[in-house]
Amino acid sequence: MKLFVDIVEERSIGKGAAKNCIAMSAASKRMSDLEQKLGAPLLLRQSRGVVTTGAGDTLYKGMTETLSRLAQLAAAVGDTANGVRRPVRVLANLTSLARDLPASLKAFAALHPAVAVELDEQPTAATLQAVSRGDADLGIVAPIVPYPPNIVAFRYRVMRHVLVVPANHPLAAAASVTFDMVARHDIVSLENEGGWDSLLRKAAEERGSGWRVRARVGSFDAVCRLVASGFGVAIVPSPTADLHAEALGLRVLALDEPWAELPLDVCVRDVATLAPDARQLLDHLRRRTPAGVRSMAGFLFPKPVPERASRGFADSTSSH
Repeated sequence: MKLFVDIVEERSIGKGAAKNCIAMSAASKRMSDLEQKLGAPLLLRQSRGVVTTGAGDTLYKGMTETLSRLAQLAAAVGDTANGVRRPVRVLANLTSLARDLPASLKAFAALHPAVAVELDEQPTAATLQAVSRGDADLGIVAPIVPYPPNIVAFRYRVMRHVLVVPANHPLAAAASVTFDMVARHDIVSLENEGGWDSLLRKAAEERGSGWRVRARVGSFDAVCRLVASGFGVAIVPSPTADLHAEALGLRVLALDEPWAELPLDVCVRDVATLAPDARQLLDHLRRRTPAGVRSMAGFLFPKPVPERASRGFADSTSSH
């Protein structure tokens, strides 16, 4: 397997043979035997070296994935034997941290003490780019920007959003509000150009509404504190509102908009080539996803991205 991969990458039977410490004639015979066994030509011998045929290219891709997986397994076994904790890097948007994700990661850590989950809060767009490049193993994102074509995503949770206002605010007596009602007042929002900020600005633009942002901060907790101080009103995840409402004297109002129910997805670059520990974490998160959420249709705002089935989970959906 490694000999064939080395020959393809070196574009030379001789160089591939040298990397595997065997004679060129022996390497050539092994390639001929492999072609005969598979019943298809794999390499084309040319004056400037060798190139793969269509069948050879398919075999090369499969072999490189297999060799990569074997290397990951060997490293995992070695780390386990030596008591080394193996890292899995997870990037998550701020909304996902407001509810179930911390508890899910705590439960995973208890089940897999040899795995060190490294968590970093990042906006959806940055998370998608990192997972697409292979700089992160898993990402928790919202379908508020297009997903890169090499991303596979599975519905994870749905986060309900509400409006928080000071107790003496003109909207405080309302049972529920629409976005147009909210847009008439000063807004406290997250940092500019984040995914949530972009979503709300897009909603305002599509409706021709104003969107007067008076203050921007880096967390939903800080948003609630500024609302309590009279800086404006804010749309926040329901768990965040429930946590702060009584202590800060806030009124929590239902948001009568289809996108108030914001889906969250767990995304990876390729399920088949995930490191074993990352795959275990993905499976863990999927098992903790409610059945009704798992089969949920696409997001209503912006336009839903078509669902895309992924090998590895028969009931999985992909979006963003």
